[in-house]
Amino acid sequence: MRVNQQPAYVLLNRPYSESSWIVEVFSRDYGRLALMAKGARRIKSRLKGVLLPFQPVLLSWVGKGEIPTLTSAEIQPSQLNLMEQELTGERLVCGFYCNELIVYLLHRHDPHIKLFSDYHQTILSLHSTKFGSKNLREFEQKVIQETGYAVNFKYEADGKTKIAADQHYQFLPGQGFVAVSSNYQKATLGRVILGLQSGRRQSVDQADNSQGKHLMRDILSQTLGYKKINSRELFYAGAKP
Repeated sequence: MRVNQQPAYVLLNRPYSESSWIVEVFSRDYGRLALMAKGARRIKSRLKGVLLPFQPVLLSWVGKGEIPTLTSAEIQPSQLNLMEQELTGERLVCGFYCNELIVYLLHRHDPHIKLFSDYHQTILSLHSTKFGSKNLREFEQKVIQETGYAVNFKYEADGKTKIAADQHYQFLPGQGFVAVSSNYQKATLGRVILGLQSGRRQSVDQADNSQGKHLMRDILSQTLGYKKINSRELFYAGAKP
């Protein structure tokens, strides 16, 4: 199979031999896949400046096996121009956090065209001066939904009772939300749950935002199982994604 000029993002690079990389990418039409980038580690290789995370690229490859061979790679200038600033500090770690979710939750060679668009918009937001933690919560939601682990943020576990904004809830894996006392250690306020509905934007105070962050972390931990999100370790000295 030969693929030409496929829009994609690099998720991570792994050394292979003394001169090559195995490049994990998220492509628009082919989903997540690994590509062999021969010679990419050489000092004079032009691929070094292209095969970097968080910049939109066009990739071409050939092969039918588990790891096809990369034949060309170039940056998409029209998309790169939409990015207002380089990713540094917290924004950079948040980007790696998004990449880890893609790597851990998406099967290889399984197309997710809508999620690719969502990922692209999230990366643009990271490059924007208007980026906020709400962007991460929305992306977490979209990854969970797209990969078949959707959570109902509108109704309680019975599927009939609407979540009330002033009630507190506990999330039970495989069931959903059940009403609990406000004294429950991991209780989440209903308005926070309702605010996490995909595509819904609303202003929230710091306490609500913290509850939403911890709720999504619990849901993702149950979804990921034993897999560890390494990028979170970089936030131990400050804010965490």
